[in-house]
Amino acid sequence: MTRFAFRVVAVVSAALLALPAAGQSPTPKDPKSPIPDHVDGRGPTGPVELKIVSPAPDAMIPMPESPAGQPPAKGAPVYVQLELKNYETFLDPMTKTGQGVAIVFDNGPAAVHHDLSKSWGYPRVPAGTHTIRAFPVRPWGEAIRETGAFAMVTFHVGEKSGKNAPDPKAPLLTPNKPKGRYARGEKVLLDVLVTGCVVADHTVPDSCRVRYRLDELPEVTLSKSDPVWLTELPVGKHAYVVGLTRNGKLIGGPFNLHNGTFEIVEGAAPAAPAKAGAPAP
Repeated sequence: MTRFAFRVVAVVSAALLALPAAGQSPTPKDPKSPIPDHVDGRGPTGPVELKIVSPAPDAMIPMPESPAGQPPAKGAPVYVQLELKNYETFLDPMTKTGQGVAIVFDNGPAAVHHDLSKSWGYPRVPAGTHTIRAFPVRPWGEAIRETGAFAMVTFHVGEKSGKNAPDPKAPLLTPNKPKGRYARGEKVLLDVLVTGCVVADHTVPDSCRVRYRLDELPEVTLSKSDPVWLTELPVGKHAYVVGLTRNGKLIGGPFNLHNGTFEIVEGAAPAAPAKAGAPAP
């Protein structure tokens, strides 16, 4: 078991893991980046509103026909079109960082889309039921948390399998960070979104908690809804698991337990590996 000292530092901001309640402070505008070599945040200019235009809710996307004599297709292309109001998306050419919309396919890692004038494409989605979740993010990866800034759609490819179909009114955990590679000494953001319940102490009725475990370290329970920073991580690959709980038990649902990995490397972090989805031409 690898042992090392680490600190968890709460992000000091008005951003919360749970959806905002009445009277909550608005999303801060133009914040400074907490990470060197990342551009500063911009906006929002008003209430942030995000909509998944396509695929449509409960849409049935047909499996493409295969040419004569060829095996059946293993998947169909799916294109995600987004509409975003009051929040600028951009990619800084110098730092290669910028604001965009994170897209989560089923329970996979988030991928960030910076040019919403183009669709985000998944070239070969397997048959069955699938869910896409989306939310705007800052240049350093932190999610924007406003009631209208989270969007979700469940659709089908070829058939309805019943899997990957969360109840939109039930408590839901959506993973954001960490993922990819980080330079040694760089702070690593642990950030998830929670919708459908308030993250708070168990004394708050119907509240829930976020629990995570990094490598073989002891489990940590979060009864506040701030994202956290992990520091002093050694070089190498790291694994984590994060879950949404209530009364000490995991809340049911297809996505309320997420396993992720990331890597700490010597020197500057290499370019991220190819993504599962990409901007469509």
